[in-house]
Amino acid sequence: MSDLLETGHRREVAFDASVDWTLELSQVGPSLHGDFTLEGASGGILARGRVDTAITSTCHRCLTEWTEPLEVAVVEVLGLGEDPDGYPLHGDVADLESPIRDTILLELPLAPTCRPGCLGLCARCGGDLNTASCLGHEEESDSPFASLRELFEP
Repeated sequence: MSDLLETGHRREVAFDASVDWTLELSQVGPSLHGDFTLEGASGGILARGRVDTAITSTCHRCLTEWTEPLEVAVVEVLGLGEDPDGYPLHGDVADLESPIRDTILLELPLAPTCRPGCLGLCARCGGDLNTASCLGHEEESDSPFASLRELFEP
């Protein structure tokens, strides 16, 4: 790795890894593939590459679970300094896990939705409103005048 600390030197790196990263309603993995170019830059190593993985998400409206592929580009400088917000080099080891994890987790939605028009679950019976309507009960009203409806219905 010490040869990469000289500006202009580069190395190609490909890897497969098992991961289990979770953010609220989304989970990354179980496998991850990365292709990176590590290049010496002033003050550290420039890591550029792409990562392919899968994301399993749970819809925040109807609780349906689905899996989809995710490809992200990662560009970070692994530095020699003591920047508390940066990604330091540890001797001759360039640890790419932290910048890859941070980049992927930033791509995940905070409130995943299975489709744009998801209707969610019935508040009364918990049925999935996307697959069937709730016919087993009537809508309740929070109105204090709801009981008067019976007086006007034949």
